[in-house]
Amino acid sequence: MLREAIDDFRRLPEDAPERAVALGRLLRFRAEVAKRGPVTPEEAGGSGVRDDHPGARRAVHRAARTQGIAQGAIALYEARFGPMPPLLRSAVEAMRDLPTLRTGLVLVGTGTREEAHDAITAAPAGHSS
Repeated sequence: MLREAIDDFRRLPEDAPERAVALGRLLRFRAEVAKRGPVTPEEAGGSGVRDDHPGARRAVHRAARTQGIAQGAIALYEARFGPMPPLLRSAVEAMRDLPTLRTGLVLVGTGTREEAHDAITAAPAGHSS
């Protein structure tokens, strides 16, 4: 997941405002990953699935990627528009659909506050793909 995030970061244009927001978070995330070490069963949802099980790792990585994109969208929103309203923040944090989150992140970075708000609140929160 970290490699994917770094690859996404590298694909951003040099002058993209998202780079400034993402760089610090990527560095902190990289340090956190290095500190944490291997995935534990508890991080896989407490299902008792061993941490070397590919399905458990994929689930944990997907959840971390989803959370990272959501936190990036919140940070970018707040950098552009000021504090995110609590209901909107809750909607972003509850969202599980990666394509929808990515679209929301792009809209937060390129659209108006109203476009971002409308797209995020219209999206299904719990859907996972």
